[in-house]
Amino acid sequence: MRLFFDEDRGKAVAIALHAVGIPTYYVANHKMPVRKGEPDEVWIPKAGHHGWLVVSANKAILEAEAQRRLWIENRVGGVFLTTNHMRSIDELKLLLRKLEWLQRIDAEELRPFAFTLTPRGETKRAPEIPLIAPGGRMRLL
Repeated sequence: MRLFFDEDRGKAVAIALHAVGIPTYYVANHKMPVRKGEPDEVWIPKAGHHGWLVVSANKAILEAEAQRRLWIENRVGGVFLTTNHMRSIDELKLLLRKLEWLQRIDAEELRPFAFTLTPRGETKRAPEIPLIAPGGRMRLL
């Protein structure tokens, strides 16, 4: 599993997770192929190409037709936090608590996929991204 933190998440949690051995990538890292300020239309295809599991709170990606289409076409997998107002320490605790789940969806879910994650740790498949059935056929939830 390789986590990519969207620019809206900052870098603190990504750095902390990396420090304990979890491969993480974030926009402010100068070695990243995603630059600060790059539009969703640029980094979403990169996320799909690299097979990153995206962590974001930008649910507009799921709602805007162009971004949602890019997410699907580039077979991106991700988790959308339901709030953008978590303290870094709380977000870190949440992601560590959900680490096994993150690893499982990254390994087992057919891409594209998107889940939401609440501050209490509740998860739900995002209905905006079609479910991929065995055999590769898409179906909406």
